[in-house]
This record gives sequence, C-alpha cells and structure tokens, in this order.
Amino acid sequence: MNPILRRLPIFLLSAMLFAAGCATLPGGGDPAAAQMADELFRDGDLAAAAEAYLDAAQASRRNRDHYLLRAAEAWRENGDADNARAALAGIDARRLSAESALRLSLLRAELALDAGDPAQAVRQLQFDPATVAPAWRARFHELRGRAAEANGDPLGAALAYARLDALLDSHERRDNTRRLRGLLDGLDDATLQQVAAGIDDENPLRRFLARALSARGLAVPDNLARGGESRPSALTLGLGQRIALLLPTSGPFSSAAAAVRDGFLAARFQSGDGAPDVFLVDAGETPESAIAGYRQALAQGAAQVVGPLSREAVTALFAERDLPAPVLALNRPAGPLPPGHMSFALAPEDEAAAAARLLAQRDLRRVLAVAAPEELAQRSLDAFRSRHQQAGGEVMATVILPVSGVDYQPQIRAALAAAGLPTSAPIDLTIPHDPGFDAVFMAVRPQQSRLLVPQLKLFGLTGMPMLGTSMLHALDDGSRLDRDLDGIEFAELPWVVADLPGLPARSALQGQLDSANGSAARLFAFGIDAWRLLSARHALVDADLPLAGATGDLSMDAFGEVRSQPVIARFRNGQARPLETGGLRPD
Repeated sequence: MNPILRRLPIFLLSAMLFAAGCATLPGGGDPAAAQMADELFRDGDLAAAAEAYLDAAQASRRNRDHYLLRAAEAWRENGDADNARAALAGIDARRLSAESALRLSLLRAELALDAGDPAQAVRQLQFDPATVAPAWRARFHELRGRAAEANGDPLGAALAYARLDALLDSHERRDNTRRLRGLLDGLDDATLQQVAAGIDDENPLRRFLARALSARGLAVPDNLARGGESRPSALTLGLGQRIALLLPTSGPFSSAAAAVRDGFLAARFQSGDGAPDVFLVDAGETPESAIAGYRQALAQGAAQVVGPLSREAVTALFAERDLPAPVLALNRPAGPLPPGHMSFALAPEDEAAAAARLLAQRDLRRVLAVAAPEELAQRSLDAFRSRHQQAGGEVMATVILPVSGVDYQPQIRAALAAAGLPTSAPIDLTIPHDPGFDAVFMAVRPQQSRLLVPQLKLFGLTGMPMLGTSMLHALDDGSRLDRDLDGIEFAELPWVVADLPGLPARSALQGQLDSANGSAARLFAFGIDAWRLLSARHALVDADLPLAGATGDLSMDAFGEVRSQPVIARFRNGQARPLETGGLRPD
C-alpha cells in the first residue's frame, strides 16, 4: 500500500474502491458471485472477496476483465501482491472502461514499485494529469512521485508531490511537504537556481522552490517572486487598529513566550503614541487552545494576530480554513503557508546555513565538524552538512562529543582515523602542515567549547579557522573563560552583541528586564523583530528591500516566509564582537 493511502482507514479506502468498481461496471446486473464479493469487500473480508470476484469473472465472460481487476485490488488491499499479480495477468486492458484502465495502471505501477522496478512504474503512469479522474488524482500523483524518485528523477518526483499537495489534508500534507523539501534540498545550488529560473507562473513547484532558495540565502528570481495573490499585503496598522499577541501564559513555552512578549512590547512602546494598540490573548498549551485564542482575538477586534509560538500550534492554526485576520506566526508550519499570512522563526538551521555560506565565500571547502549529542546541536549539524555540501563543500569527518566527561581526544582521534586523516600533531608546529581539512565547524555548548578548543590545538590545529553557532556563546556570562575562544567566529543575533540604531537598546534594558539578559535575550530580539515586521513591512513587500532587525537582516520570500540573516561575531579578549566583514581569518 502506498504511504498516503496507507493512513486512510480501511473502510474508507475500501468504500472508494467499491464505489469506483460498481460505477465502471459495463453492462447489466451482477451475477450472484459478484454481489457476494461486493458484500465481503464492504465488510472488510478482502481475501474472501477476491475469491468471489474470481468466481464472478468465470461466471460473466462479458465482465471478466472488470472482475479480475476487482479481485486484484482486493488481493492488494489484503497485502497479497503475488495473487494480485496473478489476477492482473489475465486482464485485457482493451476491454476496460477508461477509469478501470486507469485503476489497472495505478495497481500495476504500485506492484512494480513494490517489486523494485521503478522504470516499469514510470511507464504505467504516462497519463496527462489533467485527464485523471478526481477520485484517483491523489493516488496517481503519489505513485508518480515515488516512481520518479526511485528512478533517479528528483525534479519529476518533486513536481508530482507538489501537485499532490493541494489534494491532501493537513496531516498528510505535513509528510508530503517534508518529502518534497528533502528532494529539493538534495539539489546543489546551481541546479536549484537553473530549475527556478525556468519555472512558469502555473507550476505548483513555485512556492517550494522559492522557499528552498530563501532558506539557502540565494536570490529568488523574479519569475518566482511574482504572484502577489500569495504574498501578504503591506497592511497599514495605525491608531485605532488592534494587534493580538497570541502567546501561551502557562506550560512549557510560557518562559519563552514572556521574553518574546517583552521584546514585542518594548519595540511597540518605542514607536510612540501613533502605533496600534496591542492586547494579549492566551494561546494555552495545546493546538486546540491556540485556535480558540485566535477566535477570541477576532471577537476582540484584532486586525492582525501575532503568534502562536509552538510549531504544533502554528501548524494546526494554518490548517483552519477561515482565518480572516492575517497571522504572523512565530514558528514554521509543518505544511505550506496559506496565502496572505506570514511565518517567522528563530531556527538553528538558519545559523548553520549562515556558517556554511561564510565558509563557501572564503573557499574553505574541507571541514571537520564537531557537535554535541543533544537535539539542538544535531539539527545544526545536519543543516550545516546539507548546506555545505550543496555549496560544493565536504565534511571530512564528524566528532560527536560524549554526554559527560572532559576528555574529548578519543572521540577526535577516532573520527580523524575513520576519515583517513592524521591523528597526531607534527613535532614542530611552526612548520606548515595539512591536517586534511580547512576549517572546523562547532555546534557545542559554551562549557564544551572551552574544553574542546585547547584539545583541538593538541592535534596541530593552532591557527585553524573555527566557526560555530550561537550555542557556544554564553551570553552575559561575566567570566574570563571565553578568552580560550579568542579568534573563534560564530553566527549570532546582532542585538545581543551590540546596540543597534532605531531599536530598543539592550544595554539600557538589561537592568530593567530579566528577559533582556542571558539566553532569553535572543527571544527578546525575536519579539522586537516581530514588531518590526508589522511596522515596517512595506520595505519587504512594496520596496522588496531587506529590513535591518534585531535578529539580523530580514527578508521575505514570495509566499510570506520571513528569514533573518545573523551576523558573524568573533571572540576577542573573551568578548564577542560583531565583524564588519566576512571573517574567518585566524588570529
């Protein structure tokens, strides 16, 4: 059974096949065996139904091929591919109606995929998608995507999945979108840009390609940026308008929500008396409560809703059909973004992509990657590896640090040895040597980085360019321990390393608000930029210009997804300082 249809309850799928089979039966009434087969199929006794359809095929020469197809479908629904193939072998497709012939091809394609013959599956699916009956379009596009993917055609598969997207519900769409993005992520930059340049306005891949390009920091071509029906308008928000801040006040996200709220309100108050009113609505702890909060915001006159915060709540809200007030979601939905709305997120993947982009600019292709075992670090590592490879780089070896302990040399040595790289430093470190890589990427916590860097130098990596994510930056630590990290560069939000013109000054807020200190400061900056996106949205929509924000330069793709470009900072004398240029110059 194909993955999309596998999730349908068996009685629904059986009913669909049952109805289709009856509707396409040529000629008059069914023989008694066929009526019994239909009842068995409807009751879920699929093996018995298949045998009864075979009896009906023998009893009705006129409808023999129709009943053999029904038998094959019943066998397939029962998981018996061998008997399904045997039933199909006796069918003359010329004696079937157009819809039955389509069902025959779909079943043959599915069985071919199960047998490891994607080329045969592709041949069975040579239909114009516009001619496929609505009842079978989802299955057709899903099988076509699987066949193209297995046959080594990622673009053909992506196009099929893009066509499938509009036919699925929110839960199925989530998996389909993930699969589609994975195919586009597997393309290198040049191929992705070439494909994007040739896409027309009607191609369903447009928004997926725009998102893939935007995620890599690549320019979105004009042919993808067209389509103002999808892009959010530059809504004018002023005195008398109301903005609902939809955030949880309890539960696991409440602390993060408080920091976002403080940043949003600080930016709002700095805007003066002409700014719109802001009121708070509790998003609760579940997706259902977030949807109820949105309805409450509408009832209270919200012209714009900002939130919710969790990925699950955002996905659930965007699955709703009626969203009259535009939403600026503070996370990425699992599925596609509905037209007219925006999403904005702080994601470790964006920092990892920025690190990979900088390495490519400096032509540092060979990388040793080091990461902690925790989820955040692994997400950063996966995103960095993918983006670095797309840009033509290579991760030569990967070191996963232990959960506990302070000696990382065994893990470093084992990773280097497995990659065929030198595992010891030269006797004279003043003599230039090639360790087999050009730079080190790190996704580790501050305490780990302080132990890691000196141990890397024991392997002769003194002077090696090292780059990490903001994970290794202990905000407001106040200790001198970061002196060991001097020269290391990392992606960071500009607001946490320097006061920025036109934005609330962190140096002034640190003594007044706890949320402007420590790691919460990044969420505070996120809240500032959520306000910036509403108050200065015309720069993104009308002028199509990047917007300088607390989290970095903000840009929005053609379909409302906002990304921020973090700055690169460097440790100097134990303090993080933003760089004015590309960086990665070892001290």
